[in-house]
Amino acid sequence: MTQSDRRYVSLVFLSLGVLQQFGNLSTTALACVLLSLVFGILSLSPEPAGRQLPRFAAIVLPVALAATSLFANSVFPRPVFSWTFAVIAVAVVIHMRLKTRAATIAAFVMSGAAAAGGVIANITWGSADRRDDVFHFQQSAAQALLHGQNPYSPLVPSQNVLPPGVVKVIPLHFPYGPVLPVLEAPFRLLGDIRVLHALAAIVLSAAVLLLARRAGTFDRTACVVMAFPLTVGMILFSWVDVITMAALATWFVSFRTHPRVATAALVVALAAKPTTLIALVPIFFWSVRARRQVVIGAGLAALFVLPFALVTGLSQFYYNVLGVQLTVLPRLDSLTVNSYLHAIGLPILPFAVSAVVIGAAAVMCLRHRPATYGDLFTTTAILATVSFLVAKWAYFNYYYIPAVLLMLAIAGDRLPLDAPELIRPPALLLSAIDGLRAVAGRLPGARRLPGAVLPAQHGREPQPERG
Repeated sequence: MTQSDRRYVSLVFLSLGVLQQFGNLSTTALACVLLSLVFGILSLSPEPAGRQLPRFAAIVLPVALAATSLFANSVFPRPVFSWTFAVIAVAVVIHMRLKTRAATIAAFVMSGAAAAGGVIANITWGSADRRDDVFHFQQSAAQALLHGQNPYSPLVPSQNVLPPGVVKVIPLHFPYGPVLPVLEAPFRLLGDIRVLHALAAIVLSAAVLLLARRAGTFDRTACVVMAFPLTVGMILFSWVDVITMAALATWFVSFRTHPRVATAALVVALAAKPTTLIALVPIFFWSVRARRQVVIGAGLAALFVLPFALVTGLSQFYYNVLGVQLTVLPRLDSLTVNSYLHAIGLPILPFAVSAVVIGAAAVMCLRHRPATYGDLFTTTAILATVSFLVAKWAYFNYYYIPAVLLMLAIAGDRLPLDAPELIRPPALLLSAIDGLRAVAGRLPGARRLPGAVLPAQHGREPQPERG
């Protein structure tokens, strides 16, 4: 299998794990997420692994990806997903077999209609189940803003786990960044803020296809976009990660070519939800240009957030957006290692252990400079997946982030990331790493440890030869 094949298989397993219990814990779901992680790690090697896949795998893989959406039949009131899967499978075959512009357009129309059909069949316009607090948070915040009120003033009943482990419904204020009610207010006038989520899914697909066209992977990536099975659930449950990932995908594909558009998209992502930050770690570490834009975007996002924080009160605003997440206990029905440990009667991981696991994953992901967009997005997906596996909780919408990153990795494939002289980690980090490894190199038996002893010029930019 090629690198792209292994990333494809990783995405299939991740989608299967997420949809099998719709983001909740089961042994099968957790095993699928772990298999996805394994294939993601294996895809970092540029060497072919195993036998080359037959040609018909170009159709089988996207059909298998689309087939994971069949689990949605047991979640939503109108089980139309057997029909939508059939339409998407036909669309994939039409695109891959005919390979003409008209066939591609027809295939996208069919797959788009199938996704829209799944949403329309199960949406109640302007309303949602009482347990869907995410929808009510956004709907009420946008409504308050339209009436000239603070979007952080409405209270919404929300189910949380409170000390000493009691599940209780408590009233909470809007727990996301203020850019969301600003963007959603026009769609609240239409009656339902989920229109924005549907538009964000379209923007995300367009960004992925734009990257694929640059990388020469359009045919393969088009099938992934058509078959991507998580979009309907993200829209129906109005999870905001579809908006943040659409903004981040726009930034990823435009930060080199259209810096103003990229910065605006980054401000949207940073001013919406803090979990966005996990997807920025590798590119912030390696790319000077990206690092500069992230700093500028963070400053602009802070300026956008500040008036809302001052009106709400700084301490109350902090509690609404971050504090409440820190005080709530782990949710042991979510798709995490802690939930599994609890289910089999073992103690959950201490915070220090989780931090060590995430740190080890970060070191593994950042130890080699990514040469291509495929490598960059794969390492980012690995880091995000590991972080969510050891988090206090992680449901469907959390794993949507690494799923999108894997889709971007398939699209970017072997497209060179940037000019070598513009990609380097911060000098301070390089010095710290060299210092730690120098200390480790003096320990007994250090030379038997890989990476403990480095060449003198390790981590520095190669110098041009002098003629």
